[in-house]
Amino acid sequence: MSEKRYFWLKLYDDFFTSKRIKKLRSIAGGDTYTIIYLKMQLKALKTEGYLYFDGVMTDFAEELALDLDENPDDVRVTIQFLQSVGLLETNNDEDYKLTYMDKLIGSENASAQRVRDHRAKQKALQCNTDVTEVKRVGNAEIDIEIEKDIDIDIESGKKRKRFVPPTLEEVQAYCQERKNNVDPKRFFDYYEQGGWKDSKGNPVKNWKQKLITWENKETKTEKPKSNNTFHFGYERKDIDFEALKKKVVCN
Repeated sequence: MSEKRYFWLKLYDDFFTSKRIKKLRSIAGGDTYTIIYLKMQLKALKTEGYLYFDGVMTDFAEELALDLDENPDDVRVTIQFLQSVGLLETNNDEDYKLTYMDKLIGSENASAQRVRDHRAKQKALQCNTDVTEVKRVGNAEIDIEIEKDIDIDIESGKKRKRFVPPTLEEVQAYCQERKNNVDPKRFFDYYEQGGWKDSKGNPVKNWKQKLITWENKETKTEKPKSNNTFHFGYERKDIDFEALKKKVVCN
């Protein structure tokens, strides 16, 4: 199943003050035609700026009006105007291209959106997690997504599930589940302050595994408990020291 992708339309900041749009709006019914033009751009987002005539209606204007839920005559006037000012082109009356659309289309997949949302939350702790670079094209600013930390298995080429740091409550719950003696806050603070990287500087991929390792280390450092006492390095057992003392004196 392909991953969901999000699209958006970018407009120049002078869209409504440009001569073409001001001319369109000056026509009787111009505001309606402007809305139709914007709806045409939205419809063409996923097709790289192209609109297609499938022959369902008698002509392209009527079919587009059906798709946009607009009056066919209003759509026809809009199409004629856009062609007259170079904002709409066609070579065969079947494929129509909205010019400049390649500069106005933005998109990202769901993973990129989750990465950006997560990094925004971690910005205060990780100063090197900027994921967006701004490039100026004409009067517009285009956001370029830089996914630096995508986890990819080089051999298989498959993306692994992205690591999401746990909350303190999640760490506490897991410690209770394992019934260990680990201090959840100490564990959480150690990795949170270190940007969730291990002692070698590698990003943590499984925090639960790290907690188990932490648990094992703490278990090994605990002093062994025993009911037996020791005397000069030897284990003390049931020995009658009084009898042993008399025996030594007699000898």
